[in-house]
Amino acid sequence: MTTDHQDLPHAHLSREAQELLDPHHHRASVHLGDRLVVDPDQVLANVAMAMERLDLDISTPVSIEEDVATLDELVAMVDHFGKGPELIAHALNTAARVVNARYPAELVRHPLPPDCDLRRLFHADVDERSQNVARAVFNQRLAREVDVRETEIAVDLDELSPEQRIEVFMAVFFLYGTKIGALQNRTGIR
Repeated sequence: MTTDHQDLPHAHLSREAQELLDPHHHRASVHLGDRLVVDPDQVLANVAMAMERLDLDISTPVSIEEDVATLDELVAMVDHFGKGPELIAHALNTAARVVNARYPAELVRHPLPPDCDLRRLFHADVDERSQNVARAVFNQRLAREVDVRETEIAVDLDELSPEQRIEVFMAVFFLYGTKIGALQNRTGIR
């Protein structure tokens, strides 16, 4: 697992490797033999792009694996690079930026209730603890006007396994979609 693009062989690069090196392409990783090269900045950019796209068209199908980040990329970010708090803070701050730009503050700040259960709504494969952490940090972020720092999120994730941290990220993404849907229904924006 590496983020170093310099060690990519320059002669006869595969299409995927060329896409990874292209600053205008959304590819965030490439397999080189038994190694996975991941661009963490591109993973974060892909998260923001998918969240913005979802707000523009709530009916657009969004798959985390296909449109946001592959499981290998999420494992690299959370487990290998230790960037779980950064990934989740980025998703939270992006969510807040998007909804605050388009919807009334009193609706944005209204918290998602405890009965907003992603397992029931979307049949999401997320454990209760991960979902509760995700809902708590999501509601806390929308209630404040300033970005959350990754060090703040790290405290909330302290006792969670890497798998649970990935679940928290995915739950935040699903909660964002739920919030967007509710905001659009309430305001009539479509």
